Amino acid sequence: MHGLRDLLNSIEKSFVNNKKDFTAFISKKIGSIHVIKANALTFLVYYSKFINFVNCNYKKLYNDYPVARSIVDYSFYWFNYSYSYVIRKKIEPLSSYWISTSILSKRDKNRYVGEEYTLLESYEFMKTPYQLIEKQMACESSYNETCDAADSIVLNSSSYIEGMVKMKLGDNYIYRIFDNTNGFFKEFMMPLLSSKAKFLSIEYTHPIMKKSISIDLNKSIYFVDNQILSPTFVKLYLEYQPELYHFDMDYVLKIMDSDINTFEIGFDKSILLTADGYKII
Repeated sequence: MHGLRDLLNSIEKSFVNNKKDFTAFISKKIGSIHVIKANALTFLVYYSKFINFVNCNYKKLYNDYPVARSIVDYSFYWFNYSYSYVIRKKIEPLSSYWISTSILSKRDKNRYVGEEYTLLESYEFMKTPYQLIEKQMACESSYNETCDAADSIVLNSSSYIEGMVKMKLGDNYIYRIFDNTNGFFKEFMMPLLSSKAKFLSIEYTHPIMKKSISIDLNKSIYFVDNQILSPTFVKLYLEYQPELYHFDMDYVLKIMDSDINTFEIGFDKSILLTADGYKII
C-alpha cells in the first residue's frame, strides 16, 4: 500500500509540476506573440512611411530623369515579358509608336493539323510619327498605306477571313478592319476625336467553354471610326491574355453599354465607334 501511495503521490507531483511548466510555457509564448504583434505593427507603420517616401520620390525621379524612366520601363517590361513567356501569352512591344497588321485565316482541316483559325501578326515601328510629309503626318500616311496593303491581301485570298490594322500612338490605339467582301475603309486622319461610347462589360463565351473571359477595354480605344470587337480583334485579345480559350465561329460576345443596354454579337458582327456612340455592323 505504501508503495502504491508513493507512486500516486509521485504521479500527482509530476502532473502538478508539468502543469506549472506548461502554464509558464504558454505564458511565455503569449508574451512572445504580443511582442511579435507589437513589432509587426511598428514594422507596418515604418513600412507605410517608407512606401510613401519612395512613391513621392519615385514619381519625381521617374518624371524628371529620362535615364531613370528608361531603367524602370525596361525593367518592368522584361519582367512582364518573362512572365508572359512562361504562361505562353503574347505581349505588346515596349515602343509607344507602332503599326500592327493582323490577318485571320482559316486552316484547311483536311491538309493541316492545329487550330481551325490562326492569326498572322507583324509589327512596324515609327521613328517620327508626327513629322509632316507632304501635308500629312507620317503616322497618317504610314497607317493608311498599311491599311491599303492589308485590304488587298484579304481581298485576294479566300482563306483569309479578315484583316485588322492596329496603330499605337503614345497611349492611344487606332483600329481598322477589312473583310473579303469589299475594298473600302475610312482613312485615318488626325486629330483623334473621342467617342461617347462606353461598354461596362464584355464577356467572351463559347458553347464548349465552362467559364467566360472578360474583355476589358480602356479609354485609349474609344475614338471615332475605330472598328472593334470583330473576329480578328477578339482573337488578338485572347492571345494577349492568360486564360485558356477556344475560338471559332460559334463564340458569342455578351455586351452591356453605359446605358445598361445588353446585347450579343457573334462571329459575323463588329462595333463601329461614332461620335455619339456606336453602331453594330
